[in-house]
Amino acid sequence: MDTNLEIVAYGNGNLTGGAAVDSAAREYMSKSGQKDYATAVKEVVAQAREAVAEDVKEYKNRVRAYMSQWKITEAEARRRVARHDPKMRALEQDPMGPTMIVGEVAPPAVADVTTKTWEPPVHQAISIIQIANLLFGLPRDEYGYIELAQAREALRTYPDLLQKAASDKLDAYARAGISILGLPNFSSENYAAGFRWAVAKYPALAALYSAGRLSSQALRELLPQIQITD
Repeated sequence: MDTNLEIVAYGNGNLTGGAAVDSAAREYMSKSGQKDYATAVKEVVAQAREAVAEDVKEYKNRVRAYMSQWKITEAEARRRVARHDPKMRALEQDPMGPTMIVGEVAPPAVADVTTKTWEPPVHQAISIIQIANLLFGLPRDEYGYIELAQAREALRTYPDLLQKAASDKLDAYARAGISILGLPNFSSENYAAGFRWAVAKYPALAALYSAGRLSSQALRELLPQIQITD
């Protein structure tokens, strides 16, 4: 896939483009002098969106034309456009959002909806996101797993970042532990109890933090969604 499309896909929540984003962000930081990694990531995603905007526009125009010419559904038109032009294939799942067909009005949806009270999203610490960027873009086997040796090589030059990520994750687990243990409020004493709970619950992550002992289990405890084998 085109690098810009990988970056845009990552910006829309597909973490498989993490390696491309990380590489582009570091190049941007080197050239621009930007020191903040998160700001660099936002900038390269914005630049990638701008770079693919014309291709996205062309793709949408072709979909409309196919629908009009052959009287087919939007889904079928998307498939045909992708099949007939390799350049358009990567846009079959449009990184800029669903294709909007002018003049086609969908019937209103009818449902009983219960609206939950909005809760602000919980964001991972930037150090954990950086580690995820490095690992989720690695080549995978036929079952979707990476190997520990791959992870070691990818993280070899980032020991301080890895320790920071382990520390941040243990901190998050400790704060969760305060609640799980039923402690009444946040205090230094309760945090210490929560941290002890986290160390006991996640020993591999604690070993990574305290002794730099990298294992597949430590990475699972750091990134629960990762698929990794020894």
